Amino acid sequence: MDKTVVSLGGSIFAENMSSYLMNIINLFKRKESYAIVVGGGPIARERIDFLRRLGATEYHLDKMGIHATRLNAMTVSLALGNSMEIPRTIDEAISILHEYGRVVMGGTEPGHTTDAVSVLLAEAYGADNVLNVTNVDSLYDRNPKLSGAKKIAGISYTELINMITAEKRGAGANFPTDILSLSIAMRSNIKIKILSYKDVNNISRALDGMSFEGTLISNVNE
Repeated sequence: MDKTVVSLGGSIFAENMSSYLMNIINLFKRKESYAIVVGGGPIARERIDFLRRLGATEYHLDKMGIHATRLNAMTVSLALGNSMEIPRTIDEAISILHEYGRVVMGGTEPGHTTDAVSVLLAEAYGADNVLNVTNVDSLYDRNPKLSGAKKIAGISYTELINMITAEKRGAGANFPTDILSLSIAMRSNIKIKILSYKDVNNISRALDGMSFEGTLISNVNE
């Protein structure tokens, strides 16, 4: 079976999403091996908004967000029964994977989203796939809030990079991935699968390399 890294969107840590988080925890409790990168979610946004009003630099806001991702990662790791520390670098994560066969981590350094970290981890680990498990069920051809928006089942890295650039939307506003993540994935031919955390059976199918509901980002449309 192909190796897979999971990028778990931080929005799952919202209070009204706790049942979905528990479903995913229970799914991975049944797995002997996994590599999960966890996002910052509400706690990151709250702290960043507060510090931005006080005039903190974007660099330091990124550092605050990284701490939030590591807090969420520790929450997931402990819920899965792990006792290892949350790694601060990709190299530390790889060492933990080699020793335990599983790892949960958050962000690593300013300027890198946890989506980018997940693709870097996949690259270092020799994984073929990244599952971007987030609060949307797929990519859309336009802002999904607009009438007539259509789901995209498959798209190439280059096409999506061009789409993001052309749209000029705010950072992370409507795209569940970013240009850095796509550039890293493209150079190592790592497939990115975007799917919702609300359907745990769909996540399980994607983990097992089966067909899934969502979007596949790869070198060519598949």
